[in-house]
Amino acid sequence: MLASPAGDLPPLKGWTIEPKWDGIRVVADVSPRGAHLWSRNGIDKATQFPEVSDALVALSKENGPLMLDGELVAVDKTGKPLRFQALQGRHLKSAVSSRTAFVAFDCLAANGESLTREPWTERRRALESLVPKSKRGVIRLGESYRCGSRGAARLFTAARREGWEGLLLKRVDAPYMEGKRTPLWRKVKLEHEQEFVIGGYTLPTDGADREHFGALLVGWYDDDGALHYAGKVGTGYTRATLASLGKQLASLRRSTSPFIDAPSRREATVWVKPVLVAQVRYNEMTDTGMLRQPAFLGLREDKDAPDVRLEAETSSGAILDTLRCAS
Repeated sequence: MLASPAGDLPPLKGWTIEPKWDGIRVVADVSPRGAHLWSRNGIDKATQFPEVSDALVALSKENGPLMLDGELVAVDKTGKPLRFQALQGRHLKSAVSSRTAFVAFDCLAANGESLTREPWTERRRALESLVPKSKRGVIRLGESYRCGSRGAARLFTAARREGWEGLLLKRVDAPYMEGKRTPLWRKVKLEHEQEFVIGGYTLPTDGADREHFGALLVGWYDDDGALHYAGKVGTGYTRATLASLGKQLASLRRSTSPFIDAPSRREATVWVKPVLVAQVRYNEMTDTGMLRQPAFLGLREDKDAPDVRLEAETSSGAILDTLRCAS
């Protein structure tokens, strides 16, 4: 089930507010025999996160087969969730590079019975009976507070103070609508960050303190399947990322631009097949659709390039409007 941009928020009686976790969204399909962690594009992430899979199997041995919706997140030594880029070590096949946890925020099935037609309140009750509330565990329960409660106020205050990616608002009487983007879930983005498709790169300039490439050229697809250019991303790379991503890009070279509106460039430019998706943070987007001060956060192996759309920015008014939930 996918959330719609906040837009003009409706009356918030009968809604709950939750963190928008900055990780990899998966559905955990678990039995006492094993676990699958299915990403949005159908990739099983279980082998990349063995500690999560093992903990979920142990949970299933106590409670029977279950299916949970949640987020794989990197965590620090105290168990505090980190930002998305802290997960990149898993893509570079150095699984020990980061501690991780699975934050469960919905229960789709328990004891072999589907709960997707049940309202959120019933699914939440099942989830709370299955998943521990520990903030340090490998498997943990995501926070959720009814709009108007003290918990909602604390959550909104923490989100603004600590610079969270965003918040989610959910109707408490909504069923789980698999694979659908619906206004029954609303996402409020508190910072400028989203996925973009990589369509090319510039070569390092003479004397530059880096190898492999200079900047990524990124864009987004419209509903007709055309790839639109959004600018170049030249910061945010570690040496390990430059090397790993550089090898992938070299294997994807093509002779022509995949963008329908890419400007002519003076730098040495290499075009690539538009199949890789980058997570990018930026200051703002101009009226002409160009990114200002973008920084690379990591690759999104859980997202298919043709699905990447330009997300509507949450207006300052909508962010402030969320205060209605917290008050």
